[in-house]
Amino acid sequence: IWPTFINPETGWVSGWRSLDGKLHDYAYIVINGMALAFGLLDDGDARKALKGLEELRAKACPVSPRLGLPVNLIPHRFEDHYLPAYLKGSQPTYEIFTDGGLSSNLVEYYLRALSKYGFKDEALRLADDFDQGFRDGVFSGGVGSGNEMRSWEGLPTGYEGTLTYNHGLIYAVAVEKGFIKPLEPEWWPALA
Repeated sequence: IWPTFINPETGWVSGWRSLDGKLHDYAYIVINGMALAFGLLDDGDARKALKGLEELRAKACPVSPRLGLPVNLIPHRFEDHYLPAYLKGSQPTYEIFTDGGLSSNLVEYYLRALSKYGFKDEALRLADDFDQGFRDGVFSGGVGSGNEMRSWEGLPTGYEGTLTYNHGLIYAVAVEKGFIKPLEPEWWPALA
């Protein structure tokens, strides 16, 4: 079942495959981060996926990681995203909320995957940026602040505020900066 979700053109994990067999791949940072951190791809395939994602991130997202990372690096097609229907129109949705919005939610897996598969320098640069984001209060806010998601301009585009899972990134930052050492194995094994 697992190879069903690998995009053969990019090598990274797609979002889903619809009943018609079509692969829906928008270069999701968190989906790939989790899959790679948990070891669901072999080392060579993991490095290939991260290399492609990092190249795309450098080209498509010139925004400082201090604000978080985009949920996805490729804009959703109209028919694959609920936001246009929710907004009752054809407004562009990319770079806000769940269509490319910036977030710290579950990004720790992507950061750890980068470090694990040979992108240690990039992981440390990201850790420094995320650390600054935490110091600036970018990832936290009261109920209704919307700070769990941001536009590429840095404006809150969420609707909640501080989410418990947007602070898991503190762990990955602490590991990259050498404040703590992860356990071995760091995560529970993906395959027994």
